[in-house]
Amino acid sequence: MRTVAQLLLFNALYTVAVLGAARGHPWAGALALVPFAAAHLALTPAACRRREVGFLALVGLAGTAMDSGLLALGLTGYASAPAGWPALLVPPWISALWVAFAALPGIMRWLHGRFWLALAFGAVSGPFSFWCGERLGAVTLPAAELTLAALALQYAAVLPLMLHWAPRARLEPYSSRSAIRASIART
Repeated sequence: MRTVAQLLLFNALYTVAVLGAARGHPWAGALALVPFAAAHLALTPAACRRREVGFLALVGLAGTAMDSGLLALGLTGYASAPAGWPALLVPPWISALWVAFAALPGIMRWLHGRFWLALAFGAVSGPFSFWCGERLGAVTLPAAELTLAALALQYAAVLPLMLHWAPRARLEPYSSRSAIRASIART
C-alpha cells in the first residue's frame, strides 16, 4: 500500500509541475513538493527521516546541476521560469521533480542490485519523461535526438547510483520491521 501511495504522489507532483509550467506557473511544482515531501517523510520510518532528507536534498541539487548543464548547452529549454530567474538555472519545478525522483528508490527496490536493468530503465524512463514534458508544452528539446541521447546517458548513470546510495531502509520490504531495524543498524 505504501508503494502505491508513493507512486500516486509522485505522479500527482509530476502532473502539477509539468502542467503548471506549461500554463505559465513555474512555482506550481515547487509548491506541490511541500505536501509531497511531507507525505513521503510520513511514510518513511522515523529512524530514517534525517538521512532521507539529506538524500533528497543531495539528489535535488545534483539533478538541478545536471539539467542546468543541459540548459547551458542549449539542449533543453523550459516554457516558464520566474521573472528574474537566472538564465542558466533550470526553473524551480525541475528541481522539485528531482527531489521527487529521489523519493522513488523505495518504489523501485526491485531494481536494486540489478545494475544493467536499472541502467536500461533509467536510459528509457528519463528521456521519456522529458518527451512527455515536451508534448505537454513545458519543455523544449531544440536538438531532440541529441538531447534525448544526453538524457538517456544522464539517467542511465543516475538511476543505478541513486539506488546504490539510497538509504538502505527504503530498499527493504516495508512489511518487515526487523529488516528495517537491521538496515538502520548497518548504516
